Amino acid sequence: MKLRKIYSVAVYASMLALVGASLGGCKKAIEVGPSLTSANSSNAFLTNNSAQSVVAGIYTRMSNGSFYQGASDISLNMGLAADELQNISGTNSSFGIFYQNSYAAITAPAFWSDFYKQIFYCNTAINGISASSGITDGVKRQLVGEVKFLRAYIYFYAVNLYGTPPLTTTDDYTVNNVLANSTPDAVYKQILQDLTEAQAALPDGKYVDASGGTVTDRVRPNKQVASATLARVYLYLKDWKNAEAQASSVIGNANYILEPNLNQVFLKASKETLWALQPVSTLYLNTIDATFLIVNSNNINTTPLPLNNNLVKAFEPGDARLTNWVGSYTTTTAPVTTYYYANKYKVSSFSPNIAVTEYPIVMRYAEQFLIRAEARAQQNNLSGAADDINAIRARAGLPKTIAATPSDMLTAVAHERQVELFTEWGHRWFDLKRTNQLDAVMSVVTPQKGGTWASYKQLMPIPSTDIQANPNLKQTPGYN
Repeated sequence: MKLRKIYSVAVYASMLALVGASLGGCKKAIEVGPSLTSANSSNAFLTNNSAQSVVAGIYTRMSNGSFYQGASDISLNMGLAADELQNISGTNSSFGIFYQNSYAAITAPAFWSDFYKQIFYCNTAINGISASSGITDGVKRQLVGEVKFLRAYIYFYAVNLYGTPPLTTTDDYTVNNVLANSTPDAVYKQILQDLTEAQAALPDGKYVDASGGTVTDRVRPNKQVASATLARVYLYLKDWKNAEAQASSVIGNANYILEPNLNQVFLKASKETLWALQPVSTLYLNTIDATFLIVNSNNINTTPLPLNNNLVKAFEPGDARLTNWVGSYTTTTAPVTTYYYANKYKVSSFSPNIAVTEYPIVMRYAEQFLIRAEARAQQNNLSGAADDINAIRARAGLPKTIAATPSDMLTAVAHERQVELFTEWGHRWFDLKRTNQLDAVMSVVTPQKGGTWASYKQLMPIPSTDIQANPNLKQTPGYN
């Protein structure tokens, strides 16, 4: 989508206010809050209720798919782009483009347009709520903190996928229509500022709804979610000390545990969940991704995405994650083939009558141990790094790590990240990229998938329509 379309003055306020209600097939997001069904630029931020509804609309849109769930989401497509998933149907052009790493400016992934629509919604909400005199201080603090977190989260993915995405904190369409590329440093500076301010504003050790009431579902960010995201950002920036400190603050919180039972980890009531999305679709009452990831007789001839054999082979003998998080399906017609598939989520159904037992988990506690392990290894705290790795390995039924040098410890961390975080939010792709391993891995894997690898494909192309619409916007190098 062109930026000028996204920022059209004729629709900008109503798009934000109506976002929750305008999504076809959505049910009311009870825990997230009611969606505003009628608003315009003059009333969207007049009261607590209207502001809460605007923010609820942002969550509803996130929960309904696009970048966050389904055929266009980050988990499936970057799993295909890396060495986690395989595309066996050949019927879905989007999946095929990612799988063979053949994305181009004219067939650019849909991430870009979704990012900037979401950023625009966030900017409008932050600025409108902050300027309002009709919203009480407590509600204003919470809502602005939440939306600043969401903006930081989106920009984190934008900078890691595109390298130099435009940076904007305004809802002025005349400015946004002519945005130029930013620098990674500038984007990360804004991410850190937003997360730090969110961390200070959000509730500590509990989850609250739009009105400040404590809830059990972890579908809105709190202080620990902001801290966990800061830990990840500092890790990517190679700020080991701060990465360790932020991860430690989350690990030390008694509200979270490593679920002893691996089959409890991805349930909606999991105590390992830091932040999840609440399903809102009447078709997918649990997770959308499970419909693609679980391979069975119902989807074998359509669009299943079984695991890449490179990932299956990465599991050690006796790893309980292989037993509990990987399923298998064997075809009944020739050629008889056994496919292994991601089975973290167990429910794959369109039925509106099925119980809601699983939420799409965006961030979870286990990642913080792996962040801290890597940060500690980089600071030569090998015993501390080993303790964190062993916490993850013990839950998987594996013996303690034998890594004894900084290099071996970092290799051990990378291995645990591969088999712990697979098919979750593009972790594998970004881990290979940030550790300078992506070229080495993909130069082998991409030909196996029928494609051709080139180093510039580490970043995604900007849609050619946006380049044509905005003379200040420069294409990602390699895609001209």
